[in-house]
Amino acid sequence: MRELVRRLATGRWDVTAGGQLRQLWLESGEVRAVVSDAEDEKLGKWLVAQGLLDSAQMALALLRQPDGVRFGAFLVQQGLLDGEVLEHSLEALATDIVARLLTLPGEHAFAAGDPLPDDAATIEMTTASVVVAAVRRIEDVGDLEPFLPAERYACGTEDARLQYQRVQLVPEEAFLFSRVDGSATVSQLRRVVPLPREAMTRCLAALVLSGMVELRATPGPRPAVVETAPLLPLKREPEKNEASVQFTPDQQHEYREVVRLAGECRLRDYYRRLGLTHGATLNQVHERFREFVQVYHPDRASEPHLHSLRRELAEINGAIQEAYETLINPEKRARYTEGMRTNPMQTAEEQVQDDRRQRARRELARANVQRAQALIRAGDFGAAVQLLDEAVRAEPNAESLLLLARLEQRNPMWTNRVLDHLRMSVTLDPEYTDAWLELAAFWGKRSQKERQRQCLEKILAYDPVNGEVMRLLDSLRAKK
Repeated sequence: MRELVRRLATGRWDVTAGGQLRQLWLESGEVRAVVSDAEDEKLGKWLVAQGLLDSAQMALALLRQPDGVRFGAFLVQQGLLDGEVLEHSLEALATDIVARLLTLPGEHAFAAGDPLPDDAATIEMTTASVVVAAVRRIEDVGDLEPFLPAERYACGTEDARLQYQRVQLVPEEAFLFSRVDGSATVSQLRRVVPLPREAMTRCLAALVLSGMVELRATPGPRPAVVETAPLLPLKREPEKNEASVQFTPDQQHEYREVVRLAGECRLRDYYRRLGLTHGATLNQVHERFREFVQVYHPDRASEPHLHSLRRELAEINGAIQEAYETLINPEKRARYTEGMRTNPMQTAEEQVQDDRRQRARRELARANVQRAQALIRAGDFGAAVQLLDEAVRAEPNAESLLLLARLEQRNPMWTNRVLDHLRMSVTLDPEYTDAWLELAAFWGKRSQKERQRQCLEKILAYDPVNGEVMRLLDSLRAKK
């Protein structure tokens, strides 16, 4: 799994163990969906075991489930389960399945490029977070001992993509992580770190299996610093950066910059990709690469304003990795630089081509919106969503984002996508009444009355005589 993260792999990973098939879909190295053939790992049985659904409800729902509608989505449509509870239940179930995979011997096969189904019930955890949470759920820590050879040195990974994964550590894991300095073996750490043996084994296995720590035959570097936080409960509170009903100007700028760079990065020469001159030292190449990997790490897709740009972040990351692997190697760099000298007009031509491609991308986005509107009239909503999604990536505008959000609301598993696109719509056009009303309705359905009120008051700030909005506000006040 660490290797798939490092390669930013996209595809389906099949694991056959004990006669049962478990499948993980990855996009740009991130686990996006986990399913299992095992009866007790199927969603319905798991929800019953967790007390979130009774067995009679599950049986009746299975009988009524229409063809082509996923079971979780059907439960939400029938009012048997809250959409947010389902979202976090899927994350917990995925974690349980991965916990079993970590210790079960089996056969593995990776189908590179196999796309995630459009209607898949996706999770929003980073791969490192899934692995760390899975280790916490393993009951017998003895199953983790084979991953921790006593005489190997615990060191920080030197792979920048693994270094800058986003993961939340519980206090014991964070404490152990702070004691890893690359100079102590596993057995030495066990002696000097004041943790019970079981906790020590579990914490170190979590750090090693997630790729945050490597075990080597010789001493190595200290790990990079990572974010730490308490273990999250199943029902999470909204993140602080979701409190605002709009994205900030900085978030909007970063969204546009990621879209722009994803379209241009591969077209630039290796020096321009890293923002360096031909005279840059090897140390400068290394430091700029580490800086860029952190800024454009695919794990940043967990941030609300970048949720829809996982592929773009991976594209940028892959382009800077390609440049780094050449420029950090003196022989490869010399050959590459000499090749550039034989074509001195290359850079100027690249800039002209960049402009042409930008125009072509904008024209394609507008054509996609027109085709999507025709598909909506014909009732083909799935294809319309795909076209609109591509359009707003290339040229985000308020109207297309609102149209996309309205279509996405047909799928109860796309709550985060709907919210992100509505927020981006009102950010791009702060006086777009239809988008503000849609966003207000979004919060109203989730009993978030304060946020609903904020959205309605945004409209009155530029349209103080809007009768519909005043009636909605009066209705909200009357319900208090």
